[in-house]
Amino acid sequence: MDDGKGVKTLIGREETHGRRFPGYLEKIGLLISIAVVVMLGQWLWADSNLSETILWPVTVCGLPICALLLGEVLARIIQRIHVNSE
Repeated sequence: MDDGKGVKTLIGREETHGRRFPGYLEKIGLLISIAVVVMLGQWLWADSNLSETILWPVTVCGLPICALLLGEVLARIIQRIHVNSE
């Protein structure tokens, strides 16, 4: 506490608050990336004509990594738009 002015930061700097960050958009982007990867997985198993020895590692290892990478790319695009619109 600082003379009744309220709580300050650890190093005593003044902070200003900007606009609220649209976190819900990042969550929607992650859900979209998961949906895209699920549809891609269904296509791989149904119509790709790949052998099962290739499909299993791609399904178990590759598709979850793709979902996270796509979600991260969408989140960074949303962050860039948010920062540039200020």
